[in-house]
Amino acid sequence: MKKITVLLSTVLMIGVLFSGCNKAKELLDLKFKVNYDTDLTVSVPEGSRNLTFNKKLTVDPVSNPTVEKYIDKIKDIEILELSAEVTSISKNIILVTGQLDIYNDTRSTGWSFENVEIKKGAKFDLNNDNGQWDVLSDILMDQEVFTEEMTGEVDQGGVTFSLKIKMRTKITVNPL
Repeated sequence: MKKITVLLSTVLMIGVLFSGCNKAKELLDLKFKVNYDTDLTVSVPEGSRNLTFNKKLTVDPVSNPTVEKYIDKIKDIEILELSAEVTSISKNIILVTGQLDIYNDTRSTGWSFENVEIKKGAKFDLNNDNGQWDVLSDILMDQEVFTEEMTGEVDQGGVTFSLKIKMRTKITVNPL
């Protein structure tokens, strides 16, 4: 009986020590916020028969010096906020159909829009209704260049507008 008690006590102590080590390691986690802001400028020429557009740009998620410093230590990236706002426009229009996609070589997510008035200050709802933020977090965790692409059709030509995409993230790293 004494041997069983000693054996159970030893197993219990080993379990406590290992779980305690993980808790101690978590105490060293660092959390910081990183913003990824981009500007897409879309032009549809006057007199254009085709009122469609396609504009894309690439983003390097490790271009931030803090991210680069901890690149091999990143445990988690959480999307805190994601928005798109028209910051300038040559004349007000209607976005008949539109699609904003964010993707890399292995993952993609996006948002669709229909009949949206486009004027300075107009905001697009980039919600997480279909798990888009979760996919975006995975895209950022891949630590590869990704693409933001806006496609669509407007109701008239002769327009240029700029769309600012703001992504606010919280990154958790452990320096160990």
